Amino acid sequence: MNGTGLAFRLARRELRGGTRGFRVFIACLALGVGAIAGVGTLSHSVVAGLQADGRVILGGDVDLRLHNRSPSTAHEAYLRENSAALSKVVSMRAMARPQPANGRRTLVELKAVDALYPMVGGLVLDPPLDLDAAFRREDGAWGAVADAHLLRRLGIGLGGRVRVGEATFQVRATIAREPDRVASVFSLGPRLMIGAAALAGTRLLRPGSNFHHHTRLMLSPGTEAKSWIEGLKRAFPKAGWRIHGVDEAAPGVRRFIERMTLFLSFVGLTALLVGGIGVSTAVRAYLDGKTATIATMKCLGAPAALVFRTYLLQVMALALAGIAIGLVLGVAVPGAGLAAAEAWLPVTPRIGVYPEPLAVGALFGVLTALVFALWPLARARGIPAASLFRDRVAPARGRPRGIYLLAVVVGVLALALLTIVTASDRGFAYWFVGGALATLAALRAGAGGLMAAARRVRGLSGAEWRLAVANIHRPGTATPGVVLSLGLGISVLVAVALIEGNLNRQIGERIPEQAPAFFFIDIQPDQVDAFDAAVTAVEGTHGLRR
Repeated sequence: MNGTGLAFRLARRELRGGTRGFRVFIACLALGVGAIAGVGTLSHSVVAGLQADGRVILGGDVDLRLHNRSPSTAHEAYLRENSAALSKVVSMRAMARPQPANGRRTLVELKAVDALYPMVGGLVLDPPLDLDAAFRREDGAWGAVADAHLLRRLGIGLGGRVRVGEATFQVRATIAREPDRVASVFSLGPRLMIGAAALAGTRLLRPGSNFHHHTRLMLSPGTEAKSWIEGLKRAFPKAGWRIHGVDEAAPGVRRFIERMTLFLSFVGLTALLVGGIGVSTAVRAYLDGKTATIATMKCLGAPAALVFRTYLLQVMALALAGIAIGLVLGVAVPGAGLAAAEAWLPVTPRIGVYPEPLAVGALFGVLTALVFALWPLARARGIPAASLFRDRVAPARGRPRGIYLLAVVVGVLALALLTIVTASDRGFAYWFVGGALATLAALRAGAGGLMAAARRVRGLSGAEWRLAVANIHRPGTATPGVVLSLGLGISVLVAVALIEGNLNRQIGERIPEQAPAFFFIDIQPDQVDAFDAAVTAVEGTHGLRR
């Protein structure tokens, strides 16, 4: 048989003895690969939910947003002519106060909608009402629907009245589900929704008012949104629209998911890095247990390459088993978690098996197993048969052959490149790779310093202390691996704790000291002088900024 065939047969026979000595090896790879694949599966599931519900979240096929102004007559004529349906929504922030006044008031996210709202999806009200009944004018007040939080803040119930601007509204229902609310991640207050006909009565739309005008469009069947948008840009190159298609219905949510995925992926990579050290330790310990077998094979004439191939095949077979377990965990755990938390998520995730994160996790697992197993395997390959028998008490010095050192370097570079290529933020990935390498180098140097210091310790009383110190620097000691594993794991825990602690301190201590006690919005140009005078007349007021 050729060398590879014989190595395969020998590796298969070795594996018949079970995985004893490799359980830690398998567990390390399974946890690391499972973390990376699980984070990727989680991200893909939520993003797929965003894409599937894109038309509902956006409120149509295309959303055109203008700031502080409405579309011109020419714009609106073009849009009506080139779409199947058109709906208008105006959103702004305003103050709401109960009628009769009870001393309470609150900032609200005001939304005025037309009769076609919502063109996609459904607005769910409690109690159920059609929008015409909810918004029509009765008994001198327009109708409105609101978040339940608004009623609690103002201390009113259903049927209560609120004043916004110069108009009075009766809250006739609460909003149980607003289909396009997820598109607006950031809000300063609860929702108050009114009909478009009532907006003029508030007298809030004046020159200089801060509002957004949305034009939602349904395109004709067969019309491709991207080409339609390109045509719109050519027709009105200076219109100033902020244009969103279905693929970017909720950019804020997508950015949040990308940042979360980036952070959790790096946590998973760190877990895999710690696992890689466990891989190296497990392979080395296993080969130490096979010293007599390897020495016997070499004495019987087995070439060093055959020994290397035999145990490399064995290690990679077990690595594939650990990777497979990790991939199963990477699919099952996020799926179960998303199914349990579906009611609290802004979108309905599409739970499933996504090949891309699984492939990335598997590739990271294979590269990690190769990189961290090559050194002990190459070392066993290069040691002469006679040295293998006395390696425990007189370990052979020197490094593996140059080709294997080069393979380790190439593997490390491949891991770094894969980390950078698969990250959504390349700059952050560069810092992560550099930080990981620097941390490993520092920990390895620390382990070397500890061993050197232990060798210089003399005059200890008691056998336990002498044995403990001797075991720190003895031949074949596990000190480097222990320091690397514990040091890297503790570094991650400390880093996460420091980040959390600093953020909590920023929010809990520093921001309250620096943040204004009050803020005001939508001050008109002709009101600025009177407003400044009113504010600065209050004793103790300082730091007024506009």
